[in-house]
Amino acid sequence: MRWPWLLLSLVLVGNLGAWLGSGLLPDEAYYWVWSERLQGGYFDHPGLVAWLIRPFTELFGDVVWAIRLPAVLSWLVGAILAYDLARRIYGDPLAARMALLVWVSLPLTQAGFHIVTPDAPMMIFSWLAIYLACRAALEGREVMWLAAGVAVGLAMWGKYPALLVALGMLFALPLSVQGRQLLRTPWPWLAAVAALGAFMPVVRWNWQHDWVSFAFQLHHGVKTTIEVNPLEMAMLFIGGQMAVVMPWSWVAMVVAGWCRPYAVPPLVYHLLLLAFALPLLVFGAAALTSEGHANWPATAYITGSVLLGGALARWLYPVAGPRRWAVALVIALFLLPTLLLNLLRFPHWLQYLELDLPPQRTQFSQSFGWQQVRDEMMSHLAQQQAQHPLAEGCVVIGDKLQTASMLAFLLQDSLRVTAAADSRISQYTLWEQAKPFAADAFCLFVEQYDEERDIREQADLLHQGRWQRRALLRVENPDRSQRWYGFFLPQSDHADHADHE
Repeated sequence: MRWPWLLLSLVLVGNLGAWLGSGLLPDEAYYWVWSERLQGGYFDHPGLVAWLIRPFTELFGDVVWAIRLPAVLSWLVGAILAYDLARRIYGDPLAARMALLVWVSLPLTQAGFHIVTPDAPMMIFSWLAIYLACRAALEGREVMWLAAGVAVGLAMWGKYPALLVALGMLFALPLSVQGRQLLRTPWPWLAAVAALGAFMPVVRWNWQHDWVSFAFQLHHGVKTTIEVNPLEMAMLFIGGQMAVVMPWSWVAMVVAGWCRPYAVPPLVYHLLLLAFALPLLVFGAAALTSEGHANWPATAYITGSVLLGGALARWLYPVAGPRRWAVALVIALFLLPTLLLNLLRFPHWLQYLELDLPPQRTQFSQSFGWQQVRDEMMSHLAQQQAQHPLAEGCVVIGDKLQTASMLAFLLQDSLRVTAAADSRISQYTLWEQAKPFAADAFCLFVEQYDEERDIREQADLLHQGRWQRRALLRVENPDRSQRWYGFFLPQSDHADHADHE
């Protein structure tokens, strides 16, 4: 039974290679900017991801691998707790190994291992909350409910959908005799108070900013009207879930959830089942009104991995002995998405295919070309400084929050960069409203184009305004897709040099 550990080692080595070998993504740069300006919350999400990034960058510097350490921590915490929780629940080391295998090989988990997002703190503390609640139910240690409440609050400080973890625990209690008895004690209610206390920095920040983050996420996730074809929207949602956990894993999790093992106490089973089902039901219903993101019900796959781990141990290793052909098939099914995902993280091999690829075909192609952008940007800023010495430290504008965040990271100065006022509302908008820059402080505007037609349209528009394009940089990504970056100087600056590629 050493194959799960061998597979885990291969996954770990492959992921570490991709993690260390790829550049920062624009969304990650946005969260790095948050970590340079710590707050209780932000427009787009709660702020715990920034508070997790900051200690690592303080310790190791503003380098990509340090910024991504919270994502690695999320993967590692999940791996450890998946193994230990399954072992405690089923009393079977086979179930523990299977739960570990399921968790580390899910495409959703693989992606989270590489990219730092608000999902990282949400998953860390959701895992802890469920682990502590299940142990409290298994061992009868009521005080652990209090710790689970704190973990739930921190998970919600990571990302709002962790609220469903709390609701799953609440709804699970009345479904068993043990849970109903527990409701007559102060511990569940103290846990709820502890969760609210841990979440209070987000509440306080929203109160100070007219509840703008709550309103944005509610509007972002749910529309007021049902789509014309709700069945099609539902199928899109299910297809998205199958993509982030692979079809066979998703179907197996659903089956495992409804096949309750007799040895598992009812309260523990209901905790696992509702933590799995509730996010899928809630976001499945929301998907009828708007096209959501496949990672929204991510917390469902915490207990989904544990449920499936126990079921696989029963299905593959019955009393009569292991079904070796089935074991080999399961290993292959879990290994396949892991290999494919690691290939997609290295887009270089796509250059050998005669494909006309859009610039975001592979996620990590977005991390290439920024060194060229930095060199061009620094050249323009140096020219401005030579011509206008008082322009040192002038403000750089990105056309959208992702561009602005990458420019801030390249400059290593989060206070010197902002996003264009006509881009979508973001945390940059709130910062600009709180402390606006002077009108003459702006000295460089950088815009990213994904298609050549965008270059013509935007150039004509900006040519008539206060900005004039002075350079056009073309970047070819390893997968042969292309991007263009326009560099604009204020119209009042009459330095005359031609556009170039």
